[in-house]
Amino acid sequence: MIDVRPDGFVVLGRERAKPLAPDERRAAIVDAVIPLLREKGRDVSTRQIAEACGIAEGTIFRAFGDKETLIAAAVERYFDPEPFRDALRGIDPDDPTEAKVSQVLELLRTRFTGIVGFMSALGMRDGPPRQFTRGDEQEWIGIVGRMFADDELSVPVETLAFYLRLLAFGTAIPVFNAPHPFSTEELTALITRGVLPAAPTTGKKKN
Repeated sequence: MIDVRPDGFVVLGRERAKPLAPDERRAAIVDAVIPLLREKGRDVSTRQIAEACGIAEGTIFRAFGDKETLIAAAVERYFDPEPFRDALRGIDPDDPTEAKVSQVLELLRTRFTGIVGFMSALGMRDGPPRQFTRGDEQEWIGIVGRMFADDELSVPVETLAFYLRLLAFGTAIPVFNAPHPFSTEELTALITRGVLPAAPTTGKKKN
């Protein structure tokens, strides 16, 4: 819940109320409404949105005009790839290879699970809006590529990225992740070690 008064002021603890600029007010409302949309979908009312935000219902209309415009702003915010990219940039290239694979996979799974759930809640059947996915692929693959050394993988880093994306997307869809919900640790082991037993160690026979 955000502490925004009907007059557009935000209360921070016991400090004196500070005014929110229009863009900041809009952003705060969008941040507060996203969880509500995931829970209730398009059926959520502006009254419920106002109560969740702690603001007057009229503030929503002054900021966005109508509910559909607010939902569109929430969709734009939710599909923004930059927070995902920033999280990828936070992975330490000096971490062990398996740990880096696991972290990338976990971030991808979190993103895809969230997107699938959000789209389902809003009844979106045509996939993410194209303007929010164009150019995203090469950008995040480039970030992943910079965290692995040239001799660290047995496949090109682009191939690793596609493997991870495939697993993350498949396990983000509930019907594909049943009856055995996979953990990130299991999927990391599949990527890094496969399913075949390790080759036996060869050596000279003792007389």
